[in-house]
Amino acid sequence: MSLTQAAYFLAALVLLVLATGRGRVQPFIALVVAGVGFGYAAGMSTSHVGKAFGLGFGQTLNALGLTVVAAALMAEIADASGATARLRQRARGWRSQSAPLALLGLVAGLGSTPAAAFAVLDPLRRGIGGDSPRSALVLGLALSASHGLLIPAPVMLAGLTILQADWTQAAAIGLPVALLALLLGTAFARAVASGRPDPADTARALDGETLHAPRRGALALTLVSLVLVGLLIVQSLGDIASEPLGGGSNREFLIALGRPVILLLVGTGLLLLLSGHWEPGGLTEKGWAGRALTKVAPLLLLVGAAGGLSKIAQETGMAEMNAERLLGFAPAGALALLLPFALAAVIKTLQGSSLVAAITAAGMMMELVDPLGLGDPAGRTLAALAIGAGAMCVSHINDGFFWLVARGGGFTPGAALARFSLGTALQGALAIVLLIAIRLLTA
Repeated sequence: MSLTQAAYFLAALVLLVLATGRGRVQPFIALVVAGVGFGYAAGMSTSHVGKAFGLGFGQTLNALGLTVVAAALMAEIADASGATARLRQRARGWRSQSAPLALLGLVAGLGSTPAAAFAVLDPLRRGIGGDSPRSALVLGLALSASHGLLIPAPVMLAGLTILQADWTQAAAIGLPVALLALLLGTAFARAVASGRPDPADTARALDGETLHAPRRGALALTLVSLVLVGLLIVQSLGDIASEPLGGGSNREFLIALGRPVILLLVGTGLLLLLSGHWEPGGLTEKGWAGRALTKVAPLLLLVGAAGGLSKIAQETGMAEMNAERLLGFAPAGALALLLPFALAAVIKTLQGSSLVAAITAAGMMMELVDPLGLGDPAGRTLAALAIGAGAMCVSHINDGFFWLVARGGGFTPGAALARFSLGTALQGALAIVLLIAIRLLTA
């Protein structure tokens, strides 16, 4: 039954791509129909489908929605203050616009979720990368590489904690592997995505009537973006069970710093304050606040619908059941690392959540590390890294992160699958090859 459900899921994905190609069907409508249709095909009742989709929709918007709104408000302030135009003017003289975005993604990937990190960096990306498809792809793939392989990203913390692996070894091995995955992602983005900015967006950003203190605005946008990334990283550190930043009320305060509503208030308020920008009527429906909310509404609906589809997929249990089929395959030697990687990749692909994939795959591997010859400290560490690499691929329509990158790059769902989803798969494949090579050299 699980294989049949997976086939239905694949069919829903293909139908969504065909329906949204060339603008035939609006993506949100196609995603809702695909999600509900898959639920029925998988054998769920009408009440179960409706409850699961609504629950996933609400949970996703609760976790990510206000962060996306914060990014939209910041983008409008940046445009109106001239910050976006200023950054684009400066970035045109740089040797590479992809390198700074890749480095930002590498650091921001340490935060609580790659989707939230992409959202808070999106206004800055639009300035540095000219709002080009390439800039969105570079940032998205950089976040993916970092979040799957570096500490203190929650995906890595989950695997290391459950498998009782060595954190020092994980940091020493994960960093070079993540850097190579980052280089691959950047090179792939440069090969498959255009670096030309959106002409309509460029014209709007350079409208001389809206500019106010562009140099100050550019500096403010950069500082505020880095502050928000820092809050997301502090939240990740606060989630560590050993409580390195302190426990009790202090820990709760640190975790709260990365909550969406705090990001919204800090990001918007601090950018307004530091940029010194004030547009008459800016908080009205016709001002920057109204413009931002109007623009971001379609993306919020897509992110919520992706959460609904993900929840339906989780309710079927097909991800875990299909992953369990792999447990009968026990590769020998260093190739044993293929099993934790495949478990995480199958679960992630079928149900959408990287963290759930990491936790589930690590739980499945707890009793298998010794029989597979991975029970030594180095083996456990490499197994946790393999889980992290698998948990970040393949990101597609049941993942809100996918829709943020797709909308940021102006990609259709099919184009995003051929670029971002394939990019995450290539990064994961490179990571597991490198981890196997390290096992062969150190065993």
